[in-house]
Formats: sequence, C-alpha cells, structure tokens
Amino acid sequence: MNMNETLTLAALMLAPALFSLLGMGAFGSPIVAVLGELAAKAKARVFYDKYGQQTASMGLILLLILLTIYGAAIGIALVKFPQLIQTFLTPTSPIFSAFIALGVFIVLGLPYFLTWKKMRNSKGMHIAMGVGASIAALTGISIAVPAKLAIGMSTEAAQSEAALSAMAMALPLAAMYSILIISAAAALSSTYLVIRRNKDDFGRDYYNFALKLAARWAAIPMIGFLGCQGWLLLVLPESIKTITLSTPLGIVWGVAVALGAICTVIWILIARSKAPLQLKGLTFLALGLFWLMHTMNATLFMNFMSMF
Repeated sequence: MNMNETLTLAALMLAPALFSLLGMGAFGSPIVAVLGELAAKAKARVFYDKYGQQTASMGLILLLILLTIYGAAIGIALVKFPQLIQTFLTPTSPIFSAFIALGVFIVLGLPYFLTWKKMRNSKGMHIAMGVGASIAALTGISIAVPAKLAIGMSTEAAQSEAALSAMAMALPLAAMYSILIISAAAALSSTYLVIRRNKDDFGRDYYNFALKLAARWAAIPMIGFLGCQGWLLLVLPESIKTITLSTPLGIVWGVAVALGAICTVIWILIARSKAPLQLKGLTFLALGLFWLMHTMNATLFMNFMSMF
C-alpha cells in the first residue's frame, strides 16, 4: 500500500472512527460513572457522585446513538448481506458471544443510566447494575476484537501455524480497546461538562473539580493504551511487522502513538491546573486529537485484518 492509498483509506475511516468513538464512549460511560459512585462512598464527597451522574446522562445519549447506528447497520446488512448476518447470529460464530455481551450491556446499562435519581436510596443495587453493565462492556470488547481478526481470516489461513502465531496479536489488541473505552468516556465527559455547564450550573467549584477528574481518568487509561501499542509491536509476527514498518502503515502507527501521547499531555495539564475551567477549550482539542488517533488506529487494524 503506497502513501496515496494509505491516506485515502485513513480519510475514508474518519466518519466510521467518529461513530466508533461515540460507541466506545457509550461502553465506557458506566465504568466511569460507577467509579464516581464508588469514590463518592469511599471519600464521602458529593462531587464524585455528581460527576458520575452527569457521565451517566451522557452515557444514555451515547447509548441511544449507538443503538440507532447498530439498528441502521443491521437493517442495511439484512437487505444487502443476509447470509453474513445469519453467519454472525450462529452460535458457533466467533462474534456471537460479543452480541450476547452487547445485549447484557443494554439490559443493564439502560436502567442504570435512567434510574440515577430514582435509586438514590438504593445505591447498592444501582452500583451493582453499573458494575454488571461495565463487565458486559469489557467482555464484549475483549471478545469482539479477536473475533474480527478471526472473521478476516480465510479458511486456509485459519488452519495455518502462521495464523496461530498471528492471533497472539489478539490479546494486546483486546486489552488496548478495553482500556480505550474508559479513556473515550472520560474524554467525552470533559467536553459534555463544558457544554452542559450553563444549563446545569452546579457551581464553579464543582466544574473545576469535575474537569480535573475527567482529565485524570482520561489520561491514565491512555497511558495504558500506549503501553499496549508497545506490547503489540513486540508480539507482532515478523512477516506482518515487516509489511507494516516498511510501508506508510508504519507512519500511520507512529502518528497514532504520537497523537495519543499529545492527548495525554493535554489531559495532564488540565488535571494539574488550578483553574481548569480556563483551559476548557483544550478538552475539545484533546477530543479532536483523540478522534484522529482512533482513525489512525482503525486504519491500522483494518490492514491487520487483511493480512491474514
């Protein structure tokens, strides 16, 4: 793949990556919200609970967007690729378990997002729903990533020793995206806080606290994500490593890592600031860079799928 083809693919991935980012935010929202609830109980500070509540409100919006996108995609696939959908819904399909995890996530996530105020006196039950939705989200991601790699394989490739060694990529990739959904939810929540500030108006002290918290919870998983990039490079089969690093795909990979590092620096600046509201514009900049990073990463992943 030459530079022009690589740039074209990356450009074509911009829109899917945006919707994917919103989907990751939906999956990561109950994790971030539950962490807020648990921190509120442990530290007896209401600001954590308030941040969790706002993240849950955002999560509801993102989940509805996710369901709309998935519904439209399945509807189109049923018309144009009915056999493919039938294959996915077969219990022996590698992606079938991911659909089950998605169903559990929806069943637990929707009431979790919707009942934050109604269950204020039943925090234990509410937290349990959030933990269940979080586990379902992480399980679904960790299953879906290797399943997509398996789907990309031909029958001959799936039976070869080279493919078995290549599937070692599945573990760092699954860990990478499982971590990334937490960072995505926290990053999106930081911009959501800024957008909703004038409507909700919980006070300057709260927003200074919440922006620092969101930035910190976005930065820490991103550091883990960058670590997974190194892990992936170490386990990458030599044939795929050579193809990747000797072509423009190597530049795409380097740009993805660099953008992730820049996002981390921005979030650390916000988290350490004494007046994070004055840096609220940086939350949008970091989110935009996150989107570009995810686009580069998705471009790389699509090429990995085609190499089997």
